[in-house]
Amino acid sequence: MNDYDRVRAGIEAMTAYISGEQVMDEYVAEKRAADGNLDQVADSATALCAALLFQIAEMTGKTQHEVLQELAHGLNRNEAEQAEQRD
Repeated sequence: MNDYDRVRAGIEAMTAYISGEQVMDEYVAEKRAADGNLDQVADSATALCAALLFQIAEMTGKTQHEVLQELAHGLNRNEAEQAEQRD
């Protein structure tokens, strides 16, 4: 599978994911029934993430590592805020 096909499959997987749990469950079941192997779903999602990371880094002038660090810090802050709201 070439990079274009991998990213395209990643878009398909993420579209199912953001469409809700039922749609994602159906997507995964369809992929599992097709060949019994979900490695291609993981590979395609990874390819999409890599393409998006490259694009974000290019757009912001930051390194890909810096973008990943900022995402991690933002997620940690968000989780901490949500935990505080629950308490």
